[in-house]
Amino acid sequence: MKKVLWIGVVLLSVVYALPIFYTILNSFMTPAELAADGLHWIPQEFNLQQYYTLITDKAAYFRYFLSSVKITATILVGQIVLGICAAYALAKLRFPGSDFVLILYILIILLPYQVTLVPNYLVFEAFERTLNLTILDTHLALILPGVFSTFGIFLLRQFMRDLPKEIIEAAKIDGAGHLRILTKVVLPLLKPAIFALVILTFIDNWNIVDQALVFIDTPENQPLSVFLRMIYEGDFDVFYAAATLFIIPAVIIFIKGEKYLSEGLVIGGSK
Repeated sequence: MKKVLWIGVVLLSVVYALPIFYTILNSFMTPAELAADGLHWIPQEFNLQQYYTLITDKAAYFRYFLSSVKITATILVGQIVLGICAAYALAKLRFPGSDFVLILYILIILLPYQVTLVPNYLVFEAFERTLNLTILDTHLALILPGVFSTFGIFLLRQFMRDLPKEIIEAAKIDGAGHLRILTKVVLPLLKPAIFALVILTFIDNWNIVDQALVFIDTPENQPLSVFLRMIYEGDFDVFYAAATLFIIPAVIIFIKGEKYLSEGLVIGGSK
């Protein structure tokens, strides 16, 4: 049975990894090889022409790259700060309506994000009409829903919930308030959960497409994940190099935090 499962896991891994290897290998092909009929996996010679053309002639690519970095980094910082504070309140403070708030968060997590696209669009329009605050067609339209995502709060709350009460009580006896307990006692213990949240949030928002297509009309304001489609349609000769560079940040973050991702999800899911 173990052998069958092992073979199944290997086959699934190969299926998932094939598009990545295909993209990377094609990034070393010349335009002539890319234009040839049929599916080609191995370049006739490893050529860096796509990367050279992308760097020297496609400056717009790196402008979109920086836009994606700005959007994703802002969401990460905002979601972690808000998530830690909200999770601590739900896990360690008892206040009227806390159970209702938690159930509401869980229901929001269960909703497909496509369901919230139209309500979010209408709320942003209302903000523009009543407060004269432009959100649609700017990066704010992507950042705000990301920062206020309830998934991070739920994940961190699950982790905090079963932290040993003795540690919290000892800090209270020493005269520590909630802010000090959170920053000096709880935060150092949250490392696996925070790393897990960073990886999941980064991958989710680095690859953002649907929200960008709904909330942003101006092509120059789109993130790199949407701009890749324009490269595919207009500059196919450098598409695979552009896609390979797009993959690299996600791969680096996953490799660096894979240990914490596994640990954080196991601990959070078991509580």
